[in-house]
Amino acid sequence: MVESEEISPRTPRPTRTPANIRILQKMANRLAAETSPYLLQHKDNPIDWWPWCDEAWELARSQNKPVFLSIGYSSCHWCHVMAHESFEDETVADGINRHFISIKLDREERPDIDEIYMTAIQLATGHGGWPMTLFLTPDKKPFHAGTYYPREPRGDFPGFLTLATSLAQAWNEQQQQVRQVADEFAEALSQALQRSIPPISTRLEPGFLDQGLQALIKDFDSEEGGFGSRPKFPPHSAIRYGLLYAGLRANLPGLSQNLEKNTASAAHMALFTLEKMAQGGIHDHVGGGFHRYSTDEKWLLPHFEKMLYDNGQLLQAYGLAAKILDDEILADQMRATAQGIVTWLKREMLLEGGLFASALDADTSGEEGLTYVWSLSELQEILGERAPDFCKAYGIEEKGNYLDESSHRLTGLNILHKVGDGDFPAELATLLAVRNQRQQPQRDDKALAAWNGLMMMGLMEVGEIELAETCAKRWLAESSEFLPHQISYGKASGVGFLDDYAFFVNALLDLAEALDSETYYMDAIRLGNQMVDLFADRERGGFFFTSPSHEQLFGRTKPTLDNATPSPNGAALRVLRRLGREQEVLQHLAPALGWAQRVPTATESIYSECLYLLLEAQEGVVESVEPAPLETQFVVSLSPKEILVDKEGWGKAFVTIEVPEGFHINSHEPAAEWLVPTSLRVDGVWGEAGFPSDTEVFKGKVQIPVRLRAKVGDDPFEIIVRFQPCNESECLLPQEHSLSGLLKSRQG
Repeated sequence: MVESEEISPRTPRPTRTPANIRILQKMANRLAAETSPYLLQHKDNPIDWWPWCDEAWELARSQNKPVFLSIGYSSCHWCHVMAHESFEDETVADGINRHFISIKLDREERPDIDEIYMTAIQLATGHGGWPMTLFLTPDKKPFHAGTYYPREPRGDFPGFLTLATSLAQAWNEQQQQVRQVADEFAEALSQALQRSIPPISTRLEPGFLDQGLQALIKDFDSEEGGFGSRPKFPPHSAIRYGLLYAGLRANLPGLSQNLEKNTASAAHMALFTLEKMAQGGIHDHVGGGFHRYSTDEKWLLPHFEKMLYDNGQLLQAYGLAAKILDDEILADQMRATAQGIVTWLKREMLLEGGLFASALDADTSGEEGLTYVWSLSELQEILGERAPDFCKAYGIEEKGNYLDESSHRLTGLNILHKVGDGDFPAELATLLAVRNQRQQPQRDDKALAAWNGLMMMGLMEVGEIELAETCAKRWLAESSEFLPHQISYGKASGVGFLDDYAFFVNALLDLAEALDSETYYMDAIRLGNQMVDLFADRERGGFFFTSPSHEQLFGRTKPTLDNATPSPNGAALRVLRRLGREQEVLQHLAPALGWAQRVPTATESIYSECLYLLLEAQEGVVESVEPAPLETQFVVSLSPKEILVDKEGWGKAFVTIEVPEGFHINSHEPAAEWLVPTSLRVDGVWGEAGFPSDTEVFKGKVQIPVRLRAKVGDDPFEIIVRFQPCNESECLLPQEHSLSGLLKSRQG
């Protein structure tokens, strides 16, 4: 459940009025030729925007200019705020155009680039969000990384124009130092992107599943549902793991004495969270579907954008919950919530050819959520004598219940959230008809393979097979050579990323099972084979997010953690398991298992796959989840092996570790807790080691001095050397080497 929230300032945002919005350039810029709805939103900016392309980077290199890179997406509220404040302002544009090559990027079109520079921002600031604001050297290395900046300084936020001007001055006057900072930043970024950690244990057994559940129990909000405090995102992968654990864990042998309690806890956490979200303001009670996330802990105050990937996963969750519930009243509520998502999808998100649009904007007419909120007087006028009961059931207040996110002041407007009894279908239908007459949020009309796949899986869960099949056929029609990443305005583009393949193939497998279709099954096999060919790390296991044909910046990553969507590696493992490729599953699980053992609340999709693996394993245990063997040899030696001791009984020697080129081992005090330190253990005599202390990693030929003391005279001893090999992309399982020697007393 790892999420990057959209950044919002702690002070009131300015009201958008014609007085503070100046659009003085009338000629469209280069973005007018793009198909991304987000890029098209900026086609009339006076900033001389480029899309991400080779020509822009070549221009930056030829003119030796730094690059201003702005990354966002069409439904991002604070992206719109920064655009209105700065990107539409001629004074800001003049300064940016003189000093920088400016590139605008849609994070949903290029999730590979978004992931890399989001990591840069998290390294620089400790948090992430959109819009992303980066300043780069002409070779794409960041030297400043941040998120939202107002035009003028505001609280802790520096003014954007002041920031850009100072960075331009630094580039012009101190370019060597700026490039050095960028080189160091790029090195740290490369290491952060490519790191992996080895598993604590390679044996997989039912107790592992219980440990993952216990981590969720500790983080569970027993009063409001969900996990942690505000902001609260729908915990998709945790809900699915809770439902699967509750339904399947008892089928494993070696039952825990706490199994009944654990199963009840798993079911309660998942179902209670679904119930509380369905009652909250994050749920659109009038039009169906869910908003992105809640800024408070009670699911009341949403960020109003509606994302296809959220609603696809929630459709799966509510559909599955309705099937397993014994409580018919609650099951009916779950089914009604799921049906609301389907109704919303058909009414507002269906594109030509059966594809699904990506998102609805958070803003309407420059104000967040304006389409969705109501005043008490407005509801009284619309509903008449039915208004009192309705307003009581949906928590309507005279002063409003909607707090402005920035100022935390009541706005006089209300978000519907269910706090009382009673069903009001006629009243909700009336409100929807009224709401449809309001100006509507902008829709992002590009279709993404991954997000369409998630929605298809949700539709299959609730029996909407025809809708899912129509969508699948449209994608398959464009997939004769490879699965495209997106279809926008009827045009397919981009080679799919790992999540595109993994989510879409899982959807095809659902379709093949539901229709008993060999055709769809063969399509799933074909695209599953492509997924392995394009993304699998055959040497060390796991799946890269990008294929060799994608642009390479600071290395290929292996995304393992669950975020707004499930872990792409978890989804890829699911594909292999469902295709019966068990040995490959075990090999590719190995790099993810270390993360799952250490951060279970961010890897529930990996836990779900481990649950299925244990169900299919003999005696409910997988004896060894081993990565591919390491072919490179580490030479470890002791010199001398026979050590003469002094008159106090002490002898000296050196342990030497020869680290192959391209590898390093951690020091005895590594920088991160998840890294295994290099250590020496002496058996048979007393001993101590003197590790080098001026570095966090050891490379090349490492010599560690040891002092040994005899107990009785001529004493044999053994030194156990333990270290963790790491290369540029990952850290591997620790190695142990045993060295034998003899302490000899001096004669004569």
